[in-house]
Amino acid sequence: MADIKKELSKIEFSKDAADYDQSKRYESLRESYPAIVAEALSSPFGAMLDIGCGTGALLQMIQEKKKDARFFGVDISEQMIQVAKAKLGEKADLRVSDSEKLPFPNEAFDLVMCTFSFHHYPNPGAVLLEVRRLLAPSGRLILADPTTAIPLLRQLVNFIHLFTKDGTVRIYSKKEMKVLAEAAALEVAKWRMLNWHSYMMVAQ
Repeated sequence: MADIKKELSKIEFSKDAADYDQSKRYESLRESYPAIVAEALSSPFGAMLDIGCGTGALLQMIQEKKKDARFFGVDISEQMIQVAKAKLGEKADLRVSDSEKLPFPNEAFDLVMCTFSFHHYPNPGAVLLEVRRLLAPSGRLILADPTTAIPLLRQLVNFIHLFTKDGTVRIYSKKEMKVLAEAAALEVAKWRMLNWHSYMMVAQ
């Protein structure tokens, strides 16, 4: 099941890569970018990794405001990485990679970001353990993803996603995300709703 979900996610995002930055489907997610960028720039960092970086739009926005850092991005879709490379060139190290097995050494990053891809991960705990491995001792994780505060609605959405073909696995409540973070030895420092359907969590 895990491999099937990953393959479905790869197909979905590869199909959307060329039009992702203009697509109406993702417009509400793009509206969250300024708040995520502001959070990323609120503390100093020397090296940043974006997991599920997509077209590199957020990396580009942050890099334009912070020229003295090193930027890295990974995505499961080769087409997404191709679009990101066309946009960022040599300004970022961009690679195709599974989020559960990231090709970087321990404690390599002061900032790890994961935006609007976490609900596609079949093994979220494994991804957060990788984040913990890669974070420097004073490092931060910024994670944004869809959710709903209404338990019955969240259960319905998750039931529907058992049958959808876009690779979505599950959306999580604030409590569930805190449990997942703590299991990976990450402490949730901030949580806020970005809009009616998405949150941003900062952990360290």
